[in-house]
Amino acid sequence: MKTVLSLFVIVLFFSCSNKESNTSLLGKWTYNHSHDDKTYHDFIAYFKTDGTYDGIEDGKVTIAGGRYTQSNDTMYMNDASCNPHPKGSYKIIMWAKDSMRLDPIIDSCDNRREGTKRFLFKRMKK
Repeated sequence: MKTVLSLFVIVLFFSCSNKESNTSLLGKWTYNHSHDDKTYHDFIAYFKTDGTYDGIEDGKVTIAGGRYTQSNDTMYMNDASCNPHPKGSYKIIMWAKDSMRLDPIIDSCDNRREGTKRFLFKRMKK
C-alpha cells in the first residue's frame, strides 16, 4: 500500500509540473507607464525564440536586438544601450501565466535596471 501511495504521489507531482515553463518569456509583453512630464506611453517587450528581444515604445523600436537567455525563473539580458556594462540578471515573478514582474538580481546598467523595476507586464494575446 505504501508503494502504491508513493508511486501515486510521484506521478501526481510530475503530472502537475508543466512541460513548458510557467515563466516562459517568449512573445510580447506590454505595460503602460508615464514619464516625468505626466504623459503616458505604451511599452512592448518582444522576446523572440532566437534569444533576442526588442523594446518598442509608442510603436517605435527603442531597443533593437538585445540578447537574453533564461534559466528557470532567472533571465540574463544585455543590449547595446547599456554597453559596456555586462549582462544584467533578473528574477522573473509570474502569476496567472499572463502577468509578470522582473526583479533585478544584479545589473550595473542604471537605465536597464530602472526601466524594468516596479513595472507589471501583461502578456499580449496573439
